[in-house]
Amino acid sequence: FDETTCVVRAVTRWTEFYAHESCGKCTPCREGTYWLVQLLRDIEAGKGVMSDLDKLNDIADNINGKSFCALGDGAASPIFSSLKYFREEYEQHITGRGCPFDPAKSTAWADRTEVNA
Repeated sequence: FDETTCVVRAVTRWTEFYAHESCGKCTPCREGTYWLVQLLRDIEAGKGVMSDLDKLNDIADNINGKSFCALGDGAASPIFSSLKYFREEYEQHITGRGCPFDPAKSTAWADRTEVNA
C-alpha cells in the first residue's frame, strides 16, 4: 500500500470476499462476515459512527478461533490489523462522512506499462 490506498476500502473488499466464500455451515463465520461487510460498507459510505469500530472488533473477535475452518480466522485478521494500525483512516471516514481518498486511486491496480516494464 501507499499513501493513495484506502485501507477501509481494501478491508471491505477482502471481507466481501470472505463473506462470499463462506460455506455457511458455522454461525460465527456466516453471520459474522455478513455483519462485518454491512458495517464496513456503512463506514466507507460515510454512514458509520465511532461505536462501529468497537462493533467491528467485537464481531471479528467472535469469529476468530470459533469457526470450523481457517476462513473465519482469515476474515478476522484484516479487521484486527487495520484497526490496530490504520484506525485513524476509519475515523476519517466517520468524521468526514465518507472516503477521504480519490476513488480512482484508492485501490491498487497495476498499469499495463508497469507490468511490461
